[in-house]
Amino acid sequence: MQSEFDYIVVGSGSGGSVVASRLSDDPNLSVLLVEAGGSDKSLKIVMPGLASSVFGDPKYDWCLTAEPDQTRAGQRDYMPRGKVLGGTSAINAMCFLRGSVEDFDDWASLGNEDWGYQSVLPYFRKMERYEGGENSTRGNTGPQPVSFLRSAHGMSKIFLEACVGHGAKHISDLNNGEYEGVGFPQVSQLNGSRYSAARSFVRRAVKRKNFRLMLKAQVRRVLFENRTARGVEVISGDCRTIFTARKGVVLSAGVFGSPHILMLSGIGPAAQLSRVGVDVLVDAPGVGRNLQDHAGTRHVVRVDTKTLNMIVGPMEKLAAGVRWLFLGQGPAASSMTQVVLARKLDSGNQRSRFQVLFTPGAYELGPNGPRFLDRPAVTAIVNVHRPYSSGHLKLASSDVREPLTIHPNLFADERDADTLVAGHKILREIFATEPLRSHVVEELRPGTSLQSDDDLKTFVKETAKGIFHPAGTCKMGVDSSAVVDSQLSVHGVQNLYVADASVMPFVVSANLSATCMMIGERLAEWLKAA
Repeated sequence: MQSEFDYIVVGSGSGGSVVASRLSDDPNLSVLLVEAGGSDKSLKIVMPGLASSVFGDPKYDWCLTAEPDQTRAGQRDYMPRGKVLGGTSAINAMCFLRGSVEDFDDWASLGNEDWGYQSVLPYFRKMERYEGGENSTRGNTGPQPVSFLRSAHGMSKIFLEACVGHGAKHISDLNNGEYEGVGFPQVSQLNGSRYSAARSFVRRAVKRKNFRLMLKAQVRRVLFENRTARGVEVISGDCRTIFTARKGVVLSAGVFGSPHILMLSGIGPAAQLSRVGVDVLVDAPGVGRNLQDHAGTRHVVRVDTKTLNMIVGPMEKLAAGVRWLFLGQGPAASSMTQVVLARKLDSGNQRSRFQVLFTPGAYELGPNGPRFLDRPAVTAIVNVHRPYSSGHLKLASSDVREPLTIHPNLFADERDADTLVAGHKILREIFATEPLRSHVVEELRPGTSLQSDDDLKTFVKETAKGIFHPAGTCKMGVDSSAVVDSQLSVHGVQNLYVADASVMPFVVSANLSATCMMIGERLAEWLKAA
C-alpha cells in the first residue's frame, strides 16, 4: 500500500464513512480510510433480527464497560461500540432519526455558525434516499437508504393508537422537522436488510483508484510538524506503520476513540497526559469532558398477545429467516424500536423532555446487552432528552490498546432523574388507555407496588442506564472547553479535524447515526472546497 495520501480518515462509522467516500468523489484527492475493526460481511449484521446477537461478541463489539456510577448506586454500564467496518452503524438498532429543529438552532446559538436547522437540513437531504420520496425536508437521491418499517407488530400499532388517545399528535414522518408527538420510526434499511454507513458509502468508494481501505488497523496517534497534522502511526498486529497526509487527518473514531487518539497525540488535559507519560502539545481541558447520553429506564408490561421475544422455537426461527430471505419482511426484518414518542414537560427553570422507544418484546439490559424474557410482554424505554448531567473520560495509559476509563455520571443533576419519574407516570396513563388497556395483563417494571414519586425515583436511580447514545467528548464551540471550531477543525493545531458524535455540543434528541452522517457530509464539503 502507498504510504502518502491527501487525506487520512480514522474510523468508518456514521461520520467517517461519509467523509471518506465524499472526499474520494474527487478523483484528484487520494484518501485512506483506517478502521480498527474487521469485515462487516456477516449475516448477523445484515439481518436486522440478529442485531442483538452481536452485542457482547468481541468479534463485532469493543465491549466497553464504564466505571461504577455513584449517581446510580454504583452501576457499571455496558457500552457497545461497533468493532467492524461501519462502526456502530453496523450493530445499532437502525433507527433513522434526525433530532429536533430546536437541537440544531441551539447549537448555533452557542456560537457555532451555520449549524442551525436550516443550515444542516440540505445535508440531511443530500445523504438520504428516503422511501417516501423527495420533498422540502426529505431527500431521495443520496447513498443512504431510509425505509419505513417492513413489518410493524400488532402491539406496536396498538401502542401508537393509545398514545394518540392519550393526547399525543400522530406524526407520519418523524424526520420532517416536528418533534413532539408519536409515530413509527424510519430505519437504515433497504428491502429489509441493514444498510450501515459503510454499506451505503464505503462500498461505493472502494471501487475507486484514489481510495484505500485498511481494516484491523488501530491508529495510535496523530503525527505533527510544528502543530500541523502530517500523518498517523498505525498498529496492525505486531507492525507499526507511518502514513502521511498532505492535506489533513480526520478523526471519526467515535465518542470514545476520537478523544482517546487526541490525548495520545498530546492534545488534552495536560495533567492527565503528563501522568501517563504523553508529551503535551496542546493543553485542551475539554477533551474527554461533556460526555452525555440519554439516560433511560425500562417500563415492561405483560400482555395477552404473542410478542417478538416469544419467537423461540427452531421452526419459528427458521420460518422468520426464510420470510426475511425471500421477502425482506417479518420479525427478522424488524428493528427493536417500532414506535417513538417524544414529549416536552418544560416548566419554570426546568427543561424537562423525554422520549419513549417502544419494542413489542421484553428484555433485560444485562452486562452483554439485551436478554429476552420468557413471557409475552412489551418494553417502553423512557429516556431523557437534553440532559443536564454530563460525565467524562480519563486516559488510563499511553497504550492505545488500553481503553479510556468512562465515567457517565448520568444523574449528576437530579432533574434528569425527575424527568424519568414523570415519564413512567405518563406511560402508566398510556397503558391504561384503550385500545392498549385491554391487552395489559400486569406491569412487570417498575411494578405496581411502586407508586410514590420517591419510590419511582429510587427505581430510576437503581435501574437507569445510558441507552447507547453517547456524545459530546470533543465538543464544537468557542468557549474554553471547546475542542473543535464550527468547521470541525481542532483548536490549537492545523489540518486536524473531528467528525463524529463527539463534536456535538450536547446530545441531539434522537438516535445519533443520522446526525453523524450529516456531520460527515458537512466536513467533506468544506475540505473539498478548501
